[in-house]
Amino acid sequence: MWTRWKPSVPPGPADIRFVWEKNGRALETCVPVQTHALPNGRAHALSWLQDAIRESAEYRCSVLSSAGNKTSKVQVAVLRPEVTHQEKWTRELSAWRAVAGEHDRMMQSWRKAWESCSKDTL
Repeated sequence: MWTRWKPSVPPGPADIRFVWEKNGRALETCVPVQTHALPNGRAHALSWLQDAIRESAEYRCSVLSSAGNKTSKVQVAVLRPEVTHQEKWTRELSAWRAVAGEHDRMMQSWRKAWESCSKDTL
């Protein structure tokens, strides 16, 4: 699954930098940043992240500058109902196999007991 997330960053000072985290760990990948200089030393900046994920994750984007810091976060939930359904079916099938196996062992035990009783009465 690919996900893209762009935090909304208002215009700010030109010394702005972004720090991206995934599940509390700083990302070392090269994250694109676009800046556009504005009058009075301010700048408009945009950064985005594209990631292939297999499980739910929390992403944080911190914007750091001499004017202050701001952090945004988003929780991305990966839902796989087809896998969940398959896993549930596999568990149920396994449970039924265990029950059928136990029933078969019990029937074999009864059969042996029945056969031994039949031999004793003849």
